[in-house]
Amino acid sequence: MTAETYDVIVIGGGIIGAGAGQHLAAAGFRTLLLERGDYGAATSSRTSRLQHCGLTYFSAANHSLWSFLSRPAYVLECLELARRAMRERGEFVKTSPERIRKLEFVVPFNARSAISGPRARLAFGIMSLFDRGVPLDLKVMSAAEAKRHPGLQGMAGLHNVRGALSFTEYQYVWPERIVVETIMKARDIGLEAHNYAEVVAIGRANEGWSVEALFAGGESRIFRTKAIVNAAGAWVDEITGLCSNSAPPMNSGAKGTNAVVRLPASMRGIGMETITPEGAPFYLIPWGDLHYAGPWDTPSDADLAGYRATEAEVNGIVDIMSQIYPGIPLERADVLYTWAGVRPRTARKGEAMGSMAVCEHDLSDRGLKNFFVFTGGLLMTHRDAGRRLTKAVARRVKPSGPTRPLDYAARLVPDGDRVAESSVRWAIQKEQARTLEDILRRRLPVGWDEDLGLAHAESASRIAADMLGWSEDERQAQVADFTEATISHFNPRDPGRWISKP
Repeated sequence: MTAETYDVIVIGGGIIGAGAGQHLAAAGFRTLLLERGDYGAATSSRTSRLQHCGLTYFSAANHSLWSFLSRPAYVLECLELARRAMRERGEFVKTSPERIRKLEFVVPFNARSAISGPRARLAFGIMSLFDRGVPLDLKVMSAAEAKRHPGLQGMAGLHNVRGALSFTEYQYVWPERIVVETIMKARDIGLEAHNYAEVVAIGRANEGWSVEALFAGGESRIFRTKAIVNAAGAWVDEITGLCSNSAPPMNSGAKGTNAVVRLPASMRGIGMETITPEGAPFYLIPWGDLHYAGPWDTPSDADLAGYRATEAEVNGIVDIMSQIYPGIPLERADVLYTWAGVRPRTARKGEAMGSMAVCEHDLSDRGLKNFFVFTGGLLMTHRDAGRRLTKAVARRVKPSGPTRPLDYAARLVPDGDRVAESSVRWAIQKEQARTLEDILRRRLPVGWDEDLGLAHAESASRIAADMLGWSEDERQAQVADFTEATISHFNPRDPGRWISKP
């Protein structure tokens, strides 16, 4: 049997693989994308959900300006990251307004944050240089104004606050959907994409590569390609290790844990950013009528434990919240649910949780011709990653087809993204959904409602069963699997009240 041949094979169906697949296909490369699970099911679904303006890259300057300026290489890295964040922010808000919501964020000027009006104006002045027509809406408040701001009520030391700033951030309503849409848009212009296709072997084949993938059901297929883009996120070293024992580690995982809570109604829709006692950023981010607090950061490998919030981590978040907002009583029992994920970060000596650097690596000079690795990928700059990877590949390989138009617009689902026969049918027939979790958490947004989709599992499974040919036993198993995964991954408080009955 003759193996199918491609210009490029992209390994990884998270947001970076999706962005790479779309831009490579648009540039005329015959491209195959392989994802061992479902699209966007791992790291891409466990992000901060913010299209950050880039202020976070100046957090070190806010805490210690001299320490920040004394590291010129780090300063340049932060400036470049902020530039990309602002550019991608402007582009995404303009092209995909259905997938974001506008939020007000407030940052107090107090001893904890070590920020001041002049420093705030400096940081935002720099970021405004990179503005793409989506304003930051910066407002610097006096001490009196800050003390009245609803987002700061109950905060420790409010009587000593020197002022505050507020600005506009944008939140992804539904990160997984962006991954799925990007891949589906790429399929419209020629990308071949397969979920549940695990790459198990990579070898040299003449001047190119041979890639073996194991598909759901046990089928094994071999593909040939001129180039490989390793976009496996936290697993890039695992993929590179399939064809090389000498490549240095490129990824260093950083686990981030968040806890979802219900705060006073006056704080709804308002986010807050400050600094932990250790100097790390800490956020309260609106999520509908709720907020999520965090992240609690620890070094972590990309294993199962990296996608579970431990009690120690959740209690740590609750403790920080109690320190920051002693006027809002909060205990562990008030946490509605949690989530955790491992951020793929570029490995750097001496930094246990990796660096903020975002890099494309061409390993051709290390004996892996036309093998590219992307590290430090971010949801908010995934289009930039796609463009950069396409340029890197184009320096080595010529596309075999014509260029095609890029389409960044949202791909709307029938029935307003709710559970209905038409939307479930769309997920299965148009967007490669294979499981109940694929449907509820990545093709439809109900998996991120307060009930985490549990209330819809029974009805959605009955619609899907007819289309996917599930027997009654298989349908019930899908519901059980979804319920078990939801409880295991998110540890919701009192899940029984949401579970729908047959």
